[in-house]
Amino acid sequence: MTNTLAQWAESRRCQVASGPISVLRTVRADLERLCQAGDIDSEFARQSLQFDFARAAAGNGYRRVLVIAMPRPAHLVTFIVDGRPVEAILPPTYERYQPTFEDVRRDLVTHALPASVVETVKVPLKLLAARLGLVRYGRNNVTYAPSIGSYLQLLGYLTDADLSVDPAWQPYEPRLLDECERCGICEACCPTAAIVSDRVLLHAERCLTLASEADGAWPAWAPLSAVDCLVGCLRCQQSCPANAELPIERSGVTFTSEETAALLAGRDHCGRAWLGIHAKLEQLGLSAPERLVIGRNLRALLRSRGAE
Repeated sequence: MTNTLAQWAESRRCQVASGPISVLRTVRADLERLCQAGDIDSEFARQSLQFDFARAAAGNGYRRVLVIAMPRPAHLVTFIVDGRPVEAILPPTYERYQPTFEDVRRDLVTHALPASVVETVKVPLKLLAARLGLVRYGRNNVTYAPSIGSYLQLLGYLTDADLSVDPAWQPYEPRLLDECERCGICEACCPTAAIVSDRVLLHAERCLTLASEADGAWPAWAPLSAVDCLVGCLRCQQSCPANAELPIERSGVTFTSEETAALLAGRDHCGRAWLGIHAKLEQLGLSAPERLVIGRNLRALLRSRGAE
């Protein structure tokens, strides 16, 4: 069955790693240590510790935990502004992020792990993938998988499949990319100084990606000149020598001039234009929080380009 899983991953250009359920105890300890050290946001820590650790550790017939690194492209979304098309980038993983977990789970059950139970697990996947030896960290706190780079989505599952594991298996120590030891490109190109050389964890409170995902007014500390994506930020990844060129595909979604104007106005969220907006946001598969910030972020993106 382990060979079948490996063949499945190769045919889909993915990387996969599995390990015993006990690795989740290590991941939880990692998270608690980061919380105690104050290296991660307290609210994120609180939410993370409510993840599936207890349920997963209880067993319930599960034998293994597995993580898949799946290559994902960025997507172009089009808006009609003043009668002309304006394209905006959605970085990898924003398009259909949550639905992809179920898509892959079904594919696993059908083609890789037949007659097995496979269930999505909700734990910090970067920590888990690092402990399984699947990924290494960049200085920007983004994870990189062999032959894929950082343009990927991590997907985690519990399974009762009898996947082979060496009896002497031990969790891997999280590791930094070799290139990061002598490279400061991401630190130099970060427009908000969120990446620093004295630690791997970036300063989330200064990260443009997290600022773009949070609802409310555009933060005063984030310069508009730095905005180059509809949500998120790609500056450190596109500058990284460990990455190949960013793959970009068209989403097939175009917001009409009426819909774009309604998004930019940012009010009511009802009426004919909003019916079309909601349908297109659903087509993109964006999460509910991301849908709330699209109008605000589009305004910031247009201002950064001098288009508003």
